[in-house]
Amino acid sequence: MKRWIAWLMVTVLVVSLMPARGPSPVAAVEPKREFRAFWVDAFHDGFKTPDQVDQLMKEVRRSKANAVIVQVRRRGDAYFNKSLEPRTEDPALKEGFDALDYLLEKAHSETPRIEVHAWLATLPIWNSVTPPKSPDHVFNQHGPGAKGKDYWLMDNYAGENRSGADYVLDPGHPDALDYTVEQYINVVKQYPVDGIHLDLVRYMGEEWGYNPASLKRYRKQTGAVGRPDPGDVKWKEWRREQVDHLMRKVYLKSIAIRPDVKVSAAVIAWGKGPQTMEEYRQSAPYNQVMQNWDGWLSEGILDLALPMNYDREHVEEQKAWYDLWINWEKDHQYNRQIAAGPGIYLNSISGSLAQIARAQAPSAAGHRLAGVSLYSYAETNKDGDSREEFLTALRKPTSHGDPVFTEPALPPEMPWKTRPAKGTLMGQVLDRHKKPLDGLTLQLRRGRRVHTLRTDGNGFFGKTELLPGLYTLKPDPSSGSSRTQAVRIAAGKVVEVKVQMK
Repeated sequence: MKRWIAWLMVTVLVVSLMPARGPSPVAAVEPKREFRAFWVDAFHDGFKTPDQVDQLMKEVRRSKANAVIVQVRRRGDAYFNKSLEPRTEDPALKEGFDALDYLLEKAHSETPRIEVHAWLATLPIWNSVTPPKSPDHVFNQHGPGAKGKDYWLMDNYAGENRSGADYVLDPGHPDALDYTVEQYINVVKQYPVDGIHLDLVRYMGEEWGYNPASLKRYRKQTGAVGRPDPGDVKWKEWRREQVDHLMRKVYLKSIAIRPDVKVSAAVIAWGKGPQTMEEYRQSAPYNQVMQNWDGWLSEGILDLALPMNYDREHVEEQKAWYDLWINWEKDHQYNRQIAAGPGIYLNSISGSLAQIARAQAPSAAGHRLAGVSLYSYAETNKDGDSREEFLTALRKPTSHGDPVFTEPALPPEMPWKTRPAKGTLMGQVLDRHKKPLDGLTLQLRRGRRVHTLRTDGNGFFGKTELLPGLYTLKPDPSSGSSRTQAVRIAAGKVVEVKVQMK
């Protein structure tokens, strides 16, 4: 009897350990990851009334896109209520309507969720000979009528201060730079945006940047005399550094408030695309408008670059330029992200679909872009075909095979944000009278590794992509100061310090 009971217990145990019969569990399918956005500009309708926002969200979801980049600052004005600047004079904006607030509500509360990136025109502040009505507008405070240090506009070599229709702030003026940074920081503080988007963060051309305050700083820092030639290599390098300062300050101050916020920029991709780094340094963004966006990605002060790949597919030369640029973009993301920016307004629907498909394909090295952003929601083709025709075409098989937006997709993960392994430092250097030190070189050291940092016009400096640990921070020996400060960097954190020179 005991043997029979023992045999029965063993049998039950064996059966209980056997896998259950029936269908095997199905592994969870990872959703497709691809950034798919529309630029929605403020010079057209699209988000200026509740009905327009409702229609925008309906059409974006139907297209299987997952993001909108909406221009809520056009020229020193605001399409949202919690602004540091005057409300726009655009009569199309419904009175009292907070376009950004309502857009966020509709994008985030309904499914599928749509990312909202607040697009602020960075340096242009006005585009009419008739001044803004508000006396508080930056144009009225710091435009053509301002004197001395209060004059913030970008001048050209000939002394003119209007680029085409636009009046533009000079990033070499410390107060103009800080004013611009604050507009982005305010949005990050006030609204649960998924991202902030910089546009026109550059000089207007190599002949621009001659604000008197900028020239004074340049001469003091370099020992130059007179008025530098527009093509002077050192003068270009100095102006390029001022744009870097602006980009760095926006990025670091934004992630210090909200580490998850995505910082993107619309960047220049004019003419023939580069194939080597030397060609990149001769290209339009780097050499003509002093916008080193490849360097921003490499440094880690930009999460997502959106090159404005505005080329005509039906013009062979431009088609070749487009392919060169997107190939460069695929292979130069530096652990950040790039999404191509086809100018669909320049192309037929079929031409745009062909450009999107090539942007989605891997490079010869196997690298892929993060996705695409299409310019623009208002003008989807050159032929006058309806927006609905374009949105439908995105989801239908093309002559190249599958539709470009085959199935729904989520925006790509940014692991440096979701799973950070490195940290960030930012700070300000003051002299013994507590005034900011401009153009000071600092050394940030950990072991044998030394990072060289420079302060902007208001003494700000910063560095991201730092391994966790203890560092020493000190001015360059050429400054004559031996002051040393210990700084501990932690993964996923922004450490802020004040350096007081003796």
